[in-house]
Amino acid sequence: MLITVKEAVQNDISTGERPFIDILQDRRYWVIHLITIASLFLGGVISINTGFVYKLFGVAHFNQYFYNDNTLISLINDRFSILNEIEDI
Repeated sequence: MLITVKEAVQNDISTGERPFIDILQDRRYWVIHLITIASLFLGGVISINTGFVYKLFGVAHFNQYFYNDNTLISLINDRFSILNEIEDI
C-alpha cells in the first residue's frame, strides 16, 4: 500500500525524535550542560595551574621556555652545519 505525501502529513507520521526546540526549552538540558561545561572548565584550569598536565606530557611550563640569563637567539644559518652550531651552543 502506497501512502501519498498528503496522507503522511495528515496522519502525522513521526520518526519518534524530540523536536530540537523542545530540547532547548527543557530545564534538564540546561542543568546538565551547565554542570558539565563548568566542571570541564574548572578541571582544565586546576590541572594547568597545578602543573599536572606539563608533567603528564613532559613539556616545559609556559614560563620556562625563555630564561632571563639567555639573551642570545639561536639561529641555524646553514642546514648542513646544524650539528656544529648546536655543539657551539
